[in-house]
Amino acid sequence: MRLLRAISGGSKSSKKKNGGGGGDSSHRSNGENSDGVRKSGGHRRGWGRLSSAGASSIAEDSLTSPFSTDVGDGTHAAGSVQGHDLSGCCVGGGAGAAAAAENERSAASLAASAVADMIAAESSETGGDPSPNFRLSQNVTIEYSNQSVGATEGDGENGLHAPVDNLVLVNFGDDDESFDEEDLGIVSSSTLRYLPHVVRVSYATSMGSGRHAKPPIRSLPEYDDFQASVLILDLSGFTALGERLVQEHGASEGAARLAQSVDKILSATVQRVYEYGGDVLRFAGDALICLFVDVDTSSFGGGGEDAFGADERDIQEERRQISLRRVHECCLQVLGHVAHLNDQEGAVFTIHGGAAYGPVRRFYLGMLSPHAGDCTYLVAGTPLRRAGKLLDMAGKSEILIRGMNFMDGDQPLNDPFRITQDDGRKFYSARDIKMSQRRFSQTHDGRADIHIHARAYLGTLAARLCDRAEGAMSLLHNELRPVAVIFVGLHDLEQMQPDLLRRSSMALNEKYKAADIELLNLMNDTFLTLRRITHNCHGAVMNMLFDDKGCIFISTFGANSHDHDPRFDACVCAMRMKEALSSLGMERFQLGVSYGDCFCGQVGPAERADFAVLGAEVNMSARLMGKAEPGCVLVSKRVYDASRKHIEFDKSEKIQVKGKDGSFHAYSPRSRINRVRSRGSLRTLSVPGGSSRLLSAEKPFLLMPSREASMEALLGTLQSADDGMPQIVFLTGGPFLGKSSMVRQLGDSACEAGFSVLRSFRTSLDAFTSYFPFRQIAETAMQKCAVRILGEKPLEEDNESVEEERDLMFALMLLISREVLSKTDRAILGSILPDVTDSQLMSLLKGLSPENLTKAIVDSLLKIFRLIQPLFLIFEGDGDIDSASWNILKMLMERAPDECPRLNLIILSRNEMILPSSVTHFKEQGVWVELKPFDRFETMLYLKLLLGIHEEEIDIDETMLDTVHDRANGCPLYVEYIVTWALERRMIQQDDESKKMILLHDDHSEDTAIPRELSNIVLAAFNNLSPTLWDALKIASCIGYSFDTKVYQKLTQTMNLMTKVEELANFYDAFELSLDSNTYKWKHQAVFEAVKSLLIKNQTVQIHGMIADGYEKEGSDDANLSLDAGTHRLLARHFLLAEKWEGAFDQYMEAGQQAEDTFNYPEAARMYEEAIICQGKLASRPSLSSRLLPTIKLGDCLRELARYEESDAVLTRCLKEVECEMSQQKCSDTDQMYVLALTTLATLHQNQSKYHQARQLYETALPIARALEENSSSLWLASHIGGYAEILRKSGELESSEKLHREALEMKEEYKCTELELAVSYTQLGCTLIGLGQAAEAYEQHRSALLLRFKYLGFSHGLVSESLNYCAEALSKLGRSEEGIPLAMHCVSIRKEVFGTSHPAFAHALSILASCYDAVGRYSNAKGLLERCLEICEDAFPKNHANIIPNLMNYGCVLGRMGSYEEARSIFERAVAVHRMNFKEGQKKLQVETCETEISEITKKLEAESESERKVQSEKEQVLQYVTDRTVDVGANGTPIIVLTDIGRDVDDEYALMLLGALTRKRLVNPLAIVTTLSPSAKRAALVKGSLDALGLLHVPVGIGSAGGVEDGKELEVYDSAYRRTSDSVFEDGMELTVISLKSAPDKSVRLLCLASLSDYAALIKKHKDLFVAKVKEVVVMGGLEPLESNDFLQPDTAYNNKCDMESAKYVYKMCQELEIPTVTLSRWAVYGCPVSNELFDELCKTDHMVATNLRRVSLTSINELWRKVNLPFPHPGREKLPERCNRNWFCQTFFGKDDIRRDGSASIWDLVTKLFMYDPLAMLCCVDEFRHEFFRWTTKEVNGVIHNFVGVSESNNGVIDPKALCDKLSYLFRFSLRESLQNIEEEYKR
Repeated sequence: MRLLRAISGGSKSSKKKNGGGGGDSSHRSNGENSDGVRKSGGHRRGWGRLSSAGASSIAEDSLTSPFSTDVGDGTHAAGSVQGHDLSGCCVGGGAGAAAAAENERSAASLAASAVADMIAAESSETGGDPSPNFRLSQNVTIEYSNQSVGATEGDGENGLHAPVDNLVLVNFGDDDESFDEEDLGIVSSSTLRYLPHVVRVSYATSMGSGRHAKPPIRSLPEYDDFQASVLILDLSGFTALGERLVQEHGASEGAARLAQSVDKILSATVQRVYEYGGDVLRFAGDALICLFVDVDTSSFGGGGEDAFGADERDIQEERRQISLRRVHECCLQVLGHVAHLNDQEGAVFTIHGGAAYGPVRRFYLGMLSPHAGDCTYLVAGTPLRRAGKLLDMAGKSEILIRGMNFMDGDQPLNDPFRITQDDGRKFYSARDIKMSQRRFSQTHDGRADIHIHARAYLGTLAARLCDRAEGAMSLLHNELRPVAVIFVGLHDLEQMQPDLLRRSSMALNEKYKAADIELLNLMNDTFLTLRRITHNCHGAVMNMLFDDKGCIFISTFGANSHDHDPRFDACVCAMRMKEALSSLGMERFQLGVSYGDCFCGQVGPAERADFAVLGAEVNMSARLMGKAEPGCVLVSKRVYDASRKHIEFDKSEKIQVKGKDGSFHAYSPRSRINRVRSRGSLRTLSVPGGSSRLLSAEKPFLLMPSREASMEALLGTLQSADDGMPQIVFLTGGPFLGKSSMVRQLGDSACEAGFSVLRSFRTSLDAFTSYFPFRQIAETAMQKCAVRILGEKPLEEDNESVEEERDLMFALMLLISREVLSKTDRAILGSILPDVTDSQLMSLLKGLSPENLTKAIVDSLLKIFRLIQPLFLIFEGDGDIDSASWNILKMLMERAPDECPRLNLIILSRNEMILPSSVTHFKEQGVWVELKPFDRFETMLYLKLLLGIHEEEIDIDETMLDTVHDRANGCPLYVEYIVTWALERRMIQQDDESKKMILLHDDHSEDTAIPRELSNIVLAAFNNLSPTLWDALKIASCIGYSFDTKVYQKLTQTMNLMTKVEELANFYDAFELSLDSNTYKWKHQAVFEAVKSLLIKNQTVQIHGMIADGYEKEGSDDANLSLDAGTHRLLARHFLLAEKWEGAFDQYMEAGQQAEDTFNYPEAARMYEEAIICQGKLASRPSLSSRLLPTIKLGDCLRELARYEESDAVLTRCLKEVECEMSQQKCSDTDQMYVLALTTLATLHQNQSKYHQARQLYETALPIARALEENSSSLWLASHIGGYAEILRKSGELESSEKLHREALEMKEEYKCTELELAVSYTQLGCTLIGLGQAAEAYEQHRSALLLRFKYLGFSHGLVSESLNYCAEALSKLGRSEEGIPLAMHCVSIRKEVFGTSHPAFAHALSILASCYDAVGRYSNAKGLLERCLEICEDAFPKNHANIIPNLMNYGCVLGRMGSYEEARSIFERAVAVHRMNFKEGQKKLQVETCETEISEITKKLEAESESERKVQSEKEQVLQYVTDRTVDVGANGTPIIVLTDIGRDVDDEYALMLLGALTRKRLVNPLAIVTTLSPSAKRAALVKGSLDALGLLHVPVGIGSAGGVEDGKELEVYDSAYRRTSDSVFEDGMELTVISLKSAPDKSVRLLCLASLSDYAALIKKHKDLFVAKVKEVVVMGGLEPLESNDFLQPDTAYNNKCDMESAKYVYKMCQELEIPTVTLSRWAVYGCPVSNELFDELCKTDHMVATNLRRVSLTSINELWRKVNLPFPHPGREKLPERCNRNWFCQTFFGKDDIRRDGSASIWDLVTKLFMYDPLAMLCCVDEFRHEFFRWTTKEVNGVIHNFVGVSESNNGVIDPKALCDKLSYLFRFSLRESLQNIEEEYKR
């Protein structure tokens, strides 16, 4: 690809460039190009600028070739290349140094003539036609300073005439062959290692340096003769070891290990050869041909034995012996070193060989050129033949040397000298390095520059290796690839090994010389011909050499390209070689061709290396060559199979070859099958825009019959899910069959049907991470849910930004604020999404069993999933699903029918899905769809679809169909790749005559052969990548399918990997970046797997090693590198695959610890198991602590996972090992490991309730642990002290337990453990103190724990419920049960949600609540709660378990107080019996003593004769007595009020009770009674009772009032509440309660507040008018009045409360006016004047108070229900009693402040509400004088001398003074009431 163009240039610049003249410059450029030569900066194509003198030397000395043109003065202008495009290049020429300017014109003319000669030569070589790569330009231009003269076709020398001042060498060819003005200099140092010493010496420059060095060799071919020793070494055991390694490790790794072992042996051997002054001529597969040249290297030509005198013969013999002794010592070293390596590696290699001394001829063949592959060298002669024979004679591990004489005599021994492996071992072990080694060991060519022409002797593959060396990684040059190999035996050339010693006369020498020259030219022609054919068939020349098999030519196919089928190419090449050799007149040649996986890459050390192709198939090719008949070709079965459709073969007789069992047929290619057909006009198809256009287009394979059926099945599952029948689907099938594309299409269909589509992708690495498949699912689900919530806002309102919607934390906090999720859900989801939680929250997962954690995760996920139904979950990837995720899938599908019915879930798997035992039922319950490869018919259909002819009457040619179907194996993706590949090469055409699409097959060119290996097609697009980008592809494939950019930016910093990955993503479509820009993923999995298949074992080891080294050098100290469990796991994998076991162990331990810290015990257990495996591979035995630590941690993780038996076995084994070490006193770290083993096992026994065993272990461990405190963590010691203290507490030894708990707590406070861990210590100490009767301090400890837990968790977490429970218990013990009951109620509510109603934790909460009720005399409530508690415990615990005793004791006490003595005694007796079953004498003595005392007291009561002594006061009697006997102190407790309410209809009644709690605590009002009205009033009374309990107002008596004007038998709605509670303490007659309450109050002190119909107050006045007049101070009514000026008396209007019983309303107002009782009336207009936002409800919910959360829920439901009613026409029955004025317009004006909105009556409108009205709370506020006057402007009317107040006269006169201040006051009082009822926890937390 070179064309010489002469250009006239300024002499000044020329002189300046060359140092002022024609002399040689010593200047060197700063760099070397990728061809291994000096390079100039900036040029992609080379320019060589020479002065006349400089050009002269080049022309004279370096451009001579068989096609040169003599100028006449020794100068040659020549074209030393062939097969290159002359439109872009030219060959150089010049004039001699002595020639004047007049000769320069002829020099230019001769340069053009050289071009014509070169073209003619190329044509002659190719049979008259230029080669496919050689095209003749229509004109060749020579440019010079004055003018440009064109030489067109047919012009002779006369056509070129112009003075030439300077010649410039220009190359417009390919980059890999470009050279510039520096190119004609010296070979780079990186190239020298691939050249033998003989070539280096021959091309060593005479100048010390310089760009234009003068080469010694002036023409080719050439040979020279000299004396030397030849040593042939053959490595044995190669095949057997290879087969064993493949069997043990698989094909890829086995071949890689073999190549690694071979390289190690060969490298060691090469080093020994060079140490002894030898030279490795060739790497002949697994053999070496070595040359030991005499010290005196003068030529030994001419003259036979008679020509020497006696002295000369002595000198010659001395040289022989010196040379052979060097060989002898070298062989001893080689044999000894091989034996040593075998011992180290466990290999079975042996080396045998032969060596001889004598005359050697060295041949240089080819053409002078700086381009690799243009030349070769061979060595022949008698020593080579003799060494080959000795090689055959040598036994195993023997080397035979001919001509050595270690005797005292002068004559050499006739028999060869034998060296054995034992000799080598002795020599190697003694290190007997002789003087000869030191004398001859040298660094070859260390001082001499090697001329650039020496580079032509590189093989094409070695040159490629050099090209890749610059900027690339040498370790990635090695690959395991399918390669075809051709061996050509050239026996006609073997006579080129003359025996020079037998030539006895000058005439004879002349005769031989003439014959030698003739054979030399034949050898040169043979080499050039075979080389050209090999290159034209996409092959590479490996070797041409003389060895024990004779003269051999070797070429390979597939080792340097992915773009062709190597089998077909090699077969065609062999056929062409056969024809070409015959045309050269050769008869005795043989060819063998084989194909298979081979190691392709560099072998040998720095002194001498080469590119080798190693493998069994290389030997098979040689053996097939040996079996071929002269002039014939034999190919293997695999080559035959790939080529038989295009080539006719003859089957050989069965043959047997060495190294292969049995006999087999080979095949001999006969001729090409003629596929030329009669064609009509052809239309070539191509891909517009490149291949990516087709591959990225929508895949039409779904239209295939088999895919249509599969798609129908999948669509059916979507329809079922949409109908409310959840589905789980398994889509399986081999790689690249279209699973992902099918699911992508299915997802599109689901989106169109309204499904929310959530996807996740997993790789094989992700199987280590628990819940990984749900990570992306959960993240996307939260974001979609958040967007849906935000999307409910009206269009006219501003929505949050898109960025905020996509932010995960924003979505989570939004869902928490909207109560979709709770704070507890955040902690639970943190197990899936670590980024949403922190260490405090993660600690909450500690102690959760896997089952409970799975349930909690599913609970949280379903809260989100049910809001975004219908839902389609897609789990893609080829990795396994971890067991924890399977458990989630199981529970999710179990609960989906009830909680998320519109769910469809699909799991993709490349292999057959193996289900864990826990989900085997999915085999029957799931839908299974399997994709199979296309059959031939579907391939045809798919081809028509891809080519766009499916709707035309055009068919696919049968040959094309067969070819594509055969290559693609029915895989649609590969069909696409093949079609794209063929279209890009314009190989697919439409034959108009046959109306078929055909695949072109040119009989003269193999460019159309579709590669057999699909990976070759996939990777063809990357063939032209630069070496560094190829390295990046390989490294990325080694890392994995996806990788974190930030992590690998640091870990691969020295490799600059991520920059190259970015380039590959942007310009080559190899990768894609995730939306968050944190992860790169391979764009096409086929490309990933194809690149990965190129890597061999030693490459992966070294790549992973570099990444591991990068971490150790850079990342380990980088604070910016996030080292979570996943990162440590990745690092561990890199260390593991780099076989750095210690680093892998450390990283697995770190990953395990990180997983433990996040309470991900399944992952932690797997990490510790991997660490133990790595530990077993360490070379040295680790210390005891390192050895046992991962095992103990594994046992602890198994305990956390409730795998108690496995944990016990592991920890017991560890304890025994430590005890054994201690007894032998082997280690210094035994004490710490002993304590760790003891305490970990003790914790296990404690979890199993084996307290006695646990106690013994702790008592042994703690003394040692205290002694070790200075050398270990005090927190570690504190945790074990606390563990022991808990055992003592549960054993009843409370005093000792208290002491230890205080010690542990003090240490934790001092050493700053986490606050949530501190809360555990507070709780444990508090429980101990309760047992000791120290309730006050116990309450403080539990309250401290509660505040810490509330800080992080809120009220919805189980740990918060625990603290609430214990605080309630302590308050009860302190006699403050009324304060404890709200806490206990919240605990019950939380545990019901968290644990369910059958869990012992729920039972314990019921027990504490029962104790509180018992303490306030609510025995009926206590009894019911305890009965439910005992029922749960009986089911949850084994029979007669110790945990049931406290509940039995509480139950017995309640029964006794209720008078059920017999039953109570029976309960206490059972408690005693259970105690004795579980505890030893003296343990928990107080417990049994209490039971026995109760039994004694009950017995006394039962034996009492008097009925009065046995009778107890009932609960109702106690309440009645309390109401009757109480003293009402107005001054101390505020205004006494009696409230009449219809609670349960609207939430404002209960908000009024909430306000009542605040006013009562502030002593502004004193509630004497609350009476419920409106049927069903009994249910309303239960709601009031529960609400008062939750608000801490237990002392307020409740009574059941009238039906409130409702017809008999009709009941109106009462909204639901979890805390609604019936009680015997409720007065069944509300009137009675009212009367008693009035009687207990001072005269004229009571305010009657009416929040409902006035029916009950009307009845009160009628029946107890005098009492009413005497006690009532004022009547406050939430209602309305007719305009005051319209009547002389107050008249109720049509307000709802009035309208419920208008007669009673009129009666009450009438009597109040007559009896002179003041009234206060609050109308709706006043309420409308003080609207509140729905945000108030949301703010109150943040207290997590059960009343606030329930009221918000009911409010939302109520407002939506009212919206539904107002949208109904009046008088629709669905409106119930809603007035006609309350229509849609009224609602919009009232609640939105707008005339209308764009939603119908069925839609939710809560988010739009800006106005809500607190009717009853405002009426309650009016009961307080100071608030009445502060916030309202009253209208008064005097009747009978009494002032009656009215606020809210009209819309314009609503009477509200400051609405905002009033709203703020309400908000404050509400919050105050809620906080106080919960012990002010929220306020304390904020402080």
